Amino acid sequence: MNRARRRAGTLRRRFGLHGRVDAEAVANALGLEVWLRDFQVQKEVQIDGNIAVARRLGPEWRRWVTAHAIAHRLMHPGNHVEHSAHTELPRPWEREAEDFAHALLVDEDEALAAGFVYAWEVAEHFGVPPELVRVQARLLPGEFE
Repeated sequence: MNRARRRAGTLRRRFGLHGRVDAEAVANALGLEVWLRDFQVQKEVQIDGNIAVARRLGPEWRRWVTAHAIAHRLMHPGNHVEHSAHTELPRPWEREAEDFAHALLVDEDEALAAGFVYAWEVAEHFGVPPELVRVQARLLPGEFE
């Protein structure tokens, strides 16, 4: 388990999160505000230590990008626009933020206990974009051994 997944798991336990996680409520509990903005290109941006999310996104995507932004706030301090324009650092940071968002919003043990087999079941239950559900091999015992 990587550091992003551990950090998200700690938050899940700290806040007693189960099922469909309200990422905005998690952000608020961490002292962050989430604002909806009319972005045409970006999905999320951090402004003055808060999270601005594109109004055009549906609820599943808003939940995901808010969790992604929480990861950056907790794990990657600094000016992300500057970093992405001038360094190679964001690639691992983006992967880590995606791992964090997945672990914060999708509880694999809960999915297993519910008997989910398909990614769409997991996405529907946890309220995340289906294309971002990573079905782990352990969700289908025997299939990948």
